[in-house]
Amino acid sequence: MMKNNADSASQSVQTMYAERFATDLTDNRAEQKELTAQIEQLRARLEQLRADEAWLTGMQAALPGETAPPRPRRAPRTGEKPAEGDTSAGTPVPGPRPAGRAKAKPSRARASRKKAAPTTGAPLHELIRALMPLGEPRLVREVHADLTEAHPERGTSVQVVRNTLENLVKRGTVGKSIQKGTAMYTATAQAASEGDGAPAAG
Repeated sequence: MMKNNADSASQSVQTMYAERFATDLTDNRAEQKELTAQIEQLRARLEQLRADEAWLTGMQAALPGETAPPRPRRAPRTGEKPAEGDTSAGTPVPGPRPAGRAKAKPSRARASRKKAAPTTGAPLHELIRALMPLGEPRLVREVHADLTEAHPERGTSVQVVRNTLENLVKRGTVGKSIQKGTAMYTATAQAASEGDGAPAAG
């Protein structure tokens, strides 16, 4: 009778340890799998950052030679009538017509400045901010597509655009919201006022 009790107790202890070891082994393998996935993600992120760094370094080094010089205006030939709006020759500007044209030019210039005025050498955050409509939520890929279309020479990746938008969020010039699990970025009134005030400051 005592032997049977001892055998039963021994089997109970073995069963307990077996279950514990099985549980610990399962947890161990699950944690290994999770850490492996995190390592792969970090490795991919590191490779992306290195690629972005190489591209940004190249673009920074190429800035002085990449910026196209402004095209010089053609000097009027001798006896040629100066172009409208050119008062350098002392010709008075006609009254009625320039009034209407003067009103149209600033609005057209402002629209072009907001969309495509920044040159190739402008900082990336200024280009992105100028392309974002005020108060309209935008996806990262939408901002990247607009930037690629307006400035194809920049060749910026989606990740670089995302990082730039996050920096603008920290500065308070771009708002961020989550809609259906997706990050949306919106240009704020502060961004618009800074964009309009930037040319005046220079």
